[in-house]
Parts: sequence; structure tokens; C-alpha cells
Amino acid sequence: MIIDLTNPDLFNPIYLPLLTDKNRYLLLYGGRDSAKSYFAAQKVIIDTMSKSYSRFILVRKIYADIRDSQFQTIKDIIADYGLQDYFHFTVNPLKIVFKPNGNMILARGLDKEYKTKSIKDPTGVWYEEMNEISFDDFLKTTTSLRGGVIQEIATFNPEKESDWINSYFFPPKQNYESEDGKFYYVPSIRSDTTILHTTYRDNKYCTQQSVELLESFKEADENYYKIYSLGLWGGELKGLIYKNWEIIEKVPEEVQFVAYGMDFGFSNHPTAVVKVYVEEKIIYIEEVIYEKGLTNYKIGNKLKDVKIENDEIIADSAEPKSIEELYQMGINIHPAFKGSDSVRVGINKIKEYKLKVTSSSRNIIRELKHYKWKMDRNGNSLNEPVKMFDHALDALRYVVLNKMSIRKKRRFGLRILKI
Repeated sequence: MIIDLTNPDLFNPIYLPLLTDKNRYLLLYGGRDSAKSYFAAQKVIIDTMSKSYSRFILVRKIYADIRDSQFQTIKDIIADYGLQDYFHFTVNPLKIVFKPNGNMILARGLDKEYKTKSIKDPTGVWYEEMNEISFDDFLKTTTSLRGGVIQEIATFNPEKESDWINSYFFPPKQNYESEDGKFYYVPSIRSDTTILHTTYRDNKYCTQQSVELLESFKEADENYYKIYSLGLWGGELKGLIYKNWEIIEKVPEEVQFVAYGMDFGFSNHPTAVVKVYVEEKIIYIEEVIYEKGLTNYKIGNKLKDVKIENDEIIADSAEPKSIEELYQMGINIHPAFKGSDSVRVGINKIKEYKLKVTSSSRNIIRELKHYKWKMDRNGNSLNEPVKMFDHALDALRYVVLNKMSIRKKRRFGLRILKI
């Protein structure tokens, strides 16, 4: 078996030097759609195939998130290379074995007690969304890796300049940051670290749709544009929309189920399905689906797999074809009635309640931490949300607008629902 590493179609050229980099820590950071996670997956696969002994660990804050991120990316690349027959995949637990030499790729979430110390003789770690990992968890993980040559890869967006990653690995930003985001290697304050900064401009496979979205942040929000388009360190977010919320372990059994909300996505955005409950002035939210690349057929099957096809689902009315196709599959789905100025009205309605989100709903939590109003150049709110970090929260809004003290007319009749 030969994989030609000089084949320009396999890699984004900016990452090629990292294939032979021997430093302990490789930090790949910057903007969205820069293919940093894709390259990290490529490197893990190549190490697994080419080394006589390799045992790589995929690490995220939450174990359940690994399956749809690092694990799936690695599976997709192996399929693209036509190498499926050489690998064995298991889902419970998440594990990938390269059959010719027995090398393994394993997964560990920092929410699990066994974490990484239970793995014998690991050779590498890939931390995805490293900015979500605490300094304490990082230290416990990196110090548990002993013996031989170890390499730890980190991929992340520089969301907050105050993050521990910045102070632990980076020099003062005035020593390397360029306002246009056009810079690459950053001289780390640690001698065992390589830091590479990239943006969508360095990804030759970035779609025009993604480019237009990232460039649109320039007018929508300066901080978002800095972080996600230019890959620059961001400041503390201003203008957050939802502030009255907290994380809980699980939804109490006695609270009343309202409905499911659904926001459609595909290539660049996830399809989000949330379960909504209410108790007096408290809304409880639970994440059900949050995934890109789902066709309507796959969405329908996923809903049936979790046995919610008979419960009412309120979906984005901008997707009538998708709603009809799911309805034909036997899903109890209906379009959301929006009305004029529905986004602002829905947000204001939600803000009448305290929000409680389950700890397993990592994407909803992430959206709540980042969903904010557009700001003008003087820092004043424009009373319009930035179209980002809003998929699960839009799904929530459809339920609140349509199931909580609102009158609506649909093909199945007029009704008034008050909770």
C-alpha cells in the first residue's frame, strides 16, 4: 500500500511541514473552514498506518461529541482514500484499528472518570475544541502520557484572549498578529511547541458559500469577524441575547413536555432538533439532534430511532418541501407560524422565562454562550441577532412562538394553546 504524500490533491500545502514536525505540541488555530481539523485527522491516520507502533487518543471535553466530530472525520478520510478494508471500526467504545499492524485510534472524553490514564503506552493525543478544555484537565491529560515520543495536537478557534491556552503557549499578540489575519507560524514561549495560524484562505477546498458567509461577518459583528474569519484572538462577547440560563444534569420528571423544535441545515449548518419542556416560568431544553449533512430521509430515520415521530415537531416553515417529505414518512411535523418580526418577538417571549439546559446538550450550551445582537461601530445594539450560533435556539423559538400563548391557523385547523 502506497499513499503518495507529495500528491497536492491530498493536502492543503500550508500544513505539509507538520507531517514531519517532531515537537511535543502542535497547535493548529485560527478561523473557521481553514481545514485544521481535517489535517489533524490526516496526520493521525498517517501516523497510524506508517509507524511500527502508534496509539492515538481523540480527546474532547464531552465523550459523546467525539463520534460526530473527530471519529467521523477520520472515517470519512479513510473512505475518501479507499482504505476502508484495512481498518476496523467500533462505536461502543469508539475505536479504530489498522489491521496490518494493530495500531489503534481511541477516544476519551474528559467527562468520563477513566479519561486518558487508562490507556497503555499512548503515543499521541488530538484535542478538538481545545478552548473548551480546562487548564486542569489539560495538565492531568498531558502529564498522564509517559514514555517514548509523544505528540499532542490541538485544534481550536481563538475565541477569548483570556483563555489559558494563550498565556500558556503564546507570546504577546503584538509580536505576531496581523490585523488582516495573514500570518502563519507563531513563535511559542515554549521550546517544545509549534503554532500554526490559518484561515479559510488557506483551504483550497473552502466553498464559495462558506467564503461569503465568513466575509459577511465583517458587517455583522466585528468580534465574530476577528475570530471566525481572520482567526484573531477575540475579546469578551458583548450583547449576549440570553443571560438568564443555567446547566442542569437532567430534566425533572414532573415538568410538562411541550413539543420538539427543528431547524434545518445541511452543508454548512447543522440540522438541530431540541426537546422543550415548561414549568411555570422555566423552559427546559434538551438536545436531540445537532448534525450536518443530513438528508430528509436520514433525519426521518434518526427521529424514528429515538422514537419521537409521533410527538409534535415544529419546524422552520422556510423548508416546506422538507417538512412535507418528513410528513410523508410518518413524522408528526408541522411548519412554524412566524408572523411579522417573528425573530425579535420570539426572542422576547423566550426571555420571559429562565432557561435550563441539560449538561449533555453541548451544542445548545455553546450557542447560548455566543448568540448575540449585531452591534454598530459604536458598540450599540442593532436589535437584530447575528446569524451564527442560532440553530438550536431557532428551533427553540419555533416551539415557544407556536405552542405558548399564540393563535395560529394550519392545515389541520385553528387552535389556541396556552401553557
